[in-house]
Amino acid sequence: MIRLTVRRFICGSADCPRRTFAEPFARLAAQLGFGAGRMTLLRRVMALPDPRFSTPRGPGVDDFAIRRGQTYSTVLTSVEDHRVADVLPTREAGPLAAWLDCHPGVEIICRDRSGACAEGARRGAPDALQVADRFHLWHGLGRAVETCVAAHRDCLRNQSPSTELPETPRPDSGPTQDASDPVGRRAERKKAAHALVHEMLAQGHSRRAIARHLGWGLNTVLRYANAACWQDTFRENPPRPSRPGPYKAYLERRFAEICWRGPMADYMGSSGSGE
Repeated sequence: MIRLTVRRFICGSADCPRRTFAEPFARLAAQLGFGAGRMTLLRRVMALPDPRFSTPRGPGVDDFAIRRGQTYSTVLTSVEDHRVADVLPTREAGPLAAWLDCHPGVEIICRDRSGACAEGARRGAPDALQVADRFHLWHGLGRAVETCVAAHRDCLRNQSPSTELPETPRPDSGPTQDASDPVGRRAERKKAAHALVHEMLAQGHSRRAIARHLGWGLNTVLRYANAACWQDTFRENPPRPSRPGPYKAYLERRFAEICWRGPMADYMGSSGSGE
């Protein structure tokens, strides 16, 4: 670690195009008695070997984007002293498992909810305890609370018995639930997700903003946003008509004739030859 302190000057002239001036690094080096230019000093610094750290007892694993949407890497940090232990070239499970296998002594792995990260930690350090980091705990808790509140928003909007305010008419949100509606945990999740998406749309959020906030895919948000009611998310598209449909009866009849007589018998009968 190199700590360098330079002075910064502020120009008081209103006509000056530059507002601040930093003390040149080369001039400071000359005053300190270093007979080298700034590029020489930078090359010397970059030529120094990287410091070697011991294997952290509890590494934190997370991925980051070198080029968003294209290139990702994995960074390993020590949760005890908040230093970077290593950087892996990809965010796949293989490099993480190899790193953990070459660095024994890991007891706790603090990671995100990535499946590749979980697989790499399980393969490289099977005896280590895997825990979620603080950010993803808060993020998961927030999503769970939003889903729960959205599923019970009708209860929250009901007026208290002590109030005497007239009940405001509510717009029709779609067909009411009947005996034919889907039931079960999957139905409850879809109902809560549909309510949450439409609640955020009513607040003025865009569909892309909702997808970023909830961590969902844009197509998932669009499917819930375009559905008039949550039951529509279960309805599948009607089957497409088959191209050979008009000729199905003829094809079945010809297939039955060929299977009954045999293809060679049909060929020999049409050719008129008994050989």
